[in-house]
Amino acid sequence: MNLRWPVLCGLLLCANVRGEEDLLANTTHWQGAEFASLFPAPAVEAAGISRVAATRRMEVLGIQPMAVNARVVNDGVHSISAVIFDAGSFFGFNNTNLPKGESFEEGKLRFDKEFSERQEAVLAGLKKLGADSGAELLLGKRSGLNLKTQLFKLPQGAARLISYEHQLLLLDFFRTEADARTLLIPVSSTPAKAPAGSTERRLPVVPMVPQGNRGYCGVATLAMVGSMFGLQPGAEEYAALSGFQYGIEIKSDIRELFGNMAQEAGVKAQRSPKFDAAKMKQSIDQGMPVVVFRYWAEERDYIHSAYSARIARGEKAELPPASMDDRKTWPKKSPFTHSSIVNGYRADKREAIFTESWGEQARNRRMRVEEMEGTSYYAVYFSK
Repeated sequence: MNLRWPVLCGLLLCANVRGEEDLLANTTHWQGAEFASLFPAPAVEAAGISRVAATRRMEVLGIQPMAVNARVVNDGVHSISAVIFDAGSFFGFNNTNLPKGESFEEGKLRFDKEFSERQEAVLAGLKKLGADSGAELLLGKRSGLNLKTQLFKLPQGAARLISYEHQLLLLDFFRTEADARTLLIPVSSTPAKAPAGSTERRLPVVPMVPQGNRGYCGVATLAMVGSMFGLQPGAEEYAALSGFQYGIEIKSDIRELFGNMAQEAGVKAQRSPKFDAAKMKQSIDQGMPVVVFRYWAEERDYIHSAYSARIARGEKAELPPASMDDRKTWPKKSPFTHSSIVNGYRADKREAIFTESWGEQARNRRMRVEEMEGTSYYAVYFSK
């Protein structure tokens, strides 16, 4: 459904550029009531960086971006991220967002045309805001992330433009130039805890970065773990870094980026060809998440989600035992692969607790560790 949102003069963009983007670009406004209504405090405090979506649609530099989020750390807004144009959202998963009858090749031409128009509008809008001519800035060079950006000084604060042809146009606003010159925001880590009356151990809330209707499960998982460690990039930036073009990964393996991300955050990443329950327990006990790449099947996902929902409601429930008959239903080398974040465990029931990049409803799902081991083909364990 396509909704038309009202344009409020003085708050949203009106006759000139001094509208909503002035609220975003002028950091002296970030303490006001208007800004607080646009980016309210997150309902649940997450470990590391929380992302708060704007409460309404808006125009930025004369453009309606695909998404606008605030990065929140310790109850304060650190920076604002406006996704001006993202190929994943434009094309959708398996190109399902393209109009009926439009071919992928036609969609690529339309995307490139609009990308160029939006890029010109952003540069012109920044100039009207009083930005300087900009300077190239390569972030994450030491770790190998190598995120190409352009830094602009503003009368108040700074802006950082990320431009990857055929894939991404993203604009960030920062309080200071120093904040814009790094990908890392200092955050404190919290060890795993056992919920009251429970034998399980669980990490603090994992920041949610929804993948949406995009083939972004790997890069969204990467962004969620990176946010726990204090790294700014979202799924869109990691997609561009991993070689996505037109919403499709074509150059590199997303798994390689986990090591670069960990190095940038100052932690260690141990990669393994399979999930190991003992190693997972050690990581969780140290307050560190585990990422598992696994084969996925809708029938098994239903079993895990239904069971997890019953446990969350305080009902008595049991997962099927890991018998030979049950193992026959586990997906192995299926065409559907997926990545999940293991953020806890329950030792007495031999359950792994995991979170998906599908939204708030996909937190703290449960699976027997035998099934996680039997359906995985890659895992990343983090340590300090």
